[in-house]
Amino acid sequence: MTSPSLKALVIGLVIRTPLIPLLVLASFVPGFWSVGNLRTLAESVSIDGIVVIGMTIVMIAGGFDLAVGSVLAMGGVAAIVLLPYGLLASIVGSAVFGGLAGLLSGGFVTRLRINPFIATLAVMVIVRGATLAYTDTRPVVGLDDTFLALGGGYPLPYAFIAMIIIALLGHVLLSWRAWGRHVYAVGADERAAAMSGLAVSPIKLQCYGLSGLLAGLAGFLLAARLGTGSPIVGDATPLTAAAAALIGGASLRGGQGSIPGAMAGLLFVGSLVNLMNLLGMPSYYQRMVIGTMLIALVVIDGVLLRLRQR
Repeated sequence: MTSPSLKALVIGLVIRTPLIPLLVLASFVPGFWSVGNLRTLAESVSIDGIVVIGMTIVMIAGGFDLAVGSVLAMGGVAAIVLLPYGLLASIVGSAVFGGLAGLLSGGFVTRLRINPFIATLAVMVIVRGATLAYTDTRPVVGLDDTFLALGGGYPLPYAFIAMIIIALLGHVLLSWRAWGRHVYAVGADERAAAMSGLAVSPIKLQCYGLSGLLAGLAGFLLAARLGTGSPIVGDATPLTAAAAALIGGASLRGGQGSIPGAMAGLLFVGSLVNLMNLLGMPSYYQRMVIGTMLIALVVIDGVLLRLRQR
């Protein structure tokens, strides 16, 4: 019998996402399979990949997190600001600030019963505004050699290795731990989960806190790659993360999704963007393509729901 993890991986790579056909078509684009381009692809998906893991967990729990892009920017700025106090303080500070922002989103959702889209939209605006105010809209620069080295790595970027490790931990947490089963139960039917004795609000709060923590950590790694903490990065991150999670099998209704599937969705989105770059497509057209794809995914998700209900 195929194990659940392997089954999820097969579904993510072959059935749910057109990843394999895309990679076959990529063979006809000169330079896609070159070592340099593959390293560029690994580097480009690594930051978003860490965010996607947190977004997927929140979506499985029946939520959504629009604030991840702003939290990523805040994490990068925090990393640079705390760098004079040591590398550990920089890493921990980015993660803690991100986690606090996630808990704020979760608090709005669970305590004040605000719709997740509205709650995280509010946190997105608050965090972005606070980051812009603190930096006076200017990037902050970090020149520590060890810090900058973390933004590199050869043959694989360190950020890509970090993404793989976090993805494995996330998969274990969701698939082989009771907490993961509780997250799926809460997302599938919140009322039934509460009636069965699960602490629904704390579980959802933990999911949002974890999403924020991972977004802050991603901001640290992005700042290490760029050598700066920019208050304006990450505006397209929620779009990319949501598209990757939905392509990988997550649902806006909750209770569905997996980390292997989300990673397959991320690889699809990253490869698509990479191909568009190789073909010389301007970035604004790329965002239009991703946005259209996201709308299509939501529509398809709704159609499948109606078909199952008949």
